This record gives sequence, C-alpha cells and structure tokens, in this order.
Amino acid sequence: MAHGLAEHVGDLRRLMKTDPDPRVRRRAQAVLLVAQGESVLGVARLFRTAPHRIRAWRDRYLERGRAGLADAPRTGRPPKLGAGERALLDEALQRGPQAYGWPVSTWSIRDLQELLRQHHQHRQHRQVAVSIDTVYRAVRGLGYRYRRPRHDLKHRQDADAVATARRALAWLGKGPAPSPAPSTWSTWTSARSTATRT
Repeated sequence: MAHGLAEHVGDLRRLMKTDPDPRVRRRAQAVLLVAQGESVLGVARLFRTAPHRIRAWRDRYLERGRAGLADAPRTGRPPKLGAGERALLDEALQRGPQAYGWPVSTWSIRDLQELLRQHHQHRQHRQVAVSIDTVYRAVRGLGYRYRRPRHDLKHRQDADAVATARRALAWLGKGPAPSPAPSTWSTWTSARSTATRT
C-alpha cells in the first residue's frame, strides 16, 4: 500500500461504488488503485489523464477525505448540467450506446446530446436544449477524452482474394517474388498488350 492509504481502502471502495457524484466515484477508484500498489503513471494511463492529477487526487483525499475528491464550489453561473445529468452521462459512457438502444458501438457528442434531451423530455415533459459545447465540456469534466474510432475491416476480407492479390503484387516486383499461382498467371496474361508511341 502506498503513501499511508492502507487504512483507507474500505472507504475508497465504498466511495467508488456508492457515492452519488460520478467524479468522486471515478477519483476514488483511481486513488484505490494507487493504494493497492499500482503506479501513478499506470493509473494515469488507465484513466487517460495526467499523472499530476492522480497525485493531486491522492493528496487531497489524504488531507480531506471524500471532500478532497469532490469539486470545490465555483462562483459564477451555475452549471447547465446538474449532478443527475452528469451521472447519466457517466453511466452512459461506461455502459455504451447499445445499452440505450443506439445502433452504434461508440458514443458521439451529438448522440449524448440527444440522450440528455430525451432524458429531460421524459422526466419533465418538456424539451430542454443542451448545447454541443456543454455536453463536450461535461464529458471532459468526467475525465473522458473523445477520439474517433478506428474502423478495421479485416474480418470482412476474403482470405483467398487477399492471398491472390499478394501473389500478384509479388510477381509484379512489389514484394518477395514467388512464382505466381496458375490462376494469377491466367488473370494477368488475359489482357491484350498494345504498343504505344513514345
């Protein structure tokens, strides 16, 4: 156990599972991992945040307990999204869009905006508009980072067609040069060649 956190493991587990604030739950989970011997750098990578944030959460928790993991009250305009909406976003990001009936594998900010609109309409019987920027800031505030998914279609490729294409490229000098298979040879020699003036 690191930095005197040994006696706090039970409290951190309770906060991680039951605290109503999604930010406190997330930060408690990070501090718990550090308490269990994970490196600060490893936890930072897991949570996609900077190591200094993990250290700050750890130090603030040791100084003030649960209050150290909560956001300090801010002056100025009240947040457009309350704790309930932030909790909904956090839950949605953890469960994924298909758990909510969306036919996609990753959330977009616009999808999350629509989810919040439906949530408001269902609970308050009126439409409440939340801007894309507000949703984006809320998602970042929860510790998530938006990245475009990388699509990979290897599972949809025909293995025989790929092998034939590789043999053809090799035969053309674009790779190792094994002799082409008969089917490849017939494919490439069936085209007529015509002389062109240079």
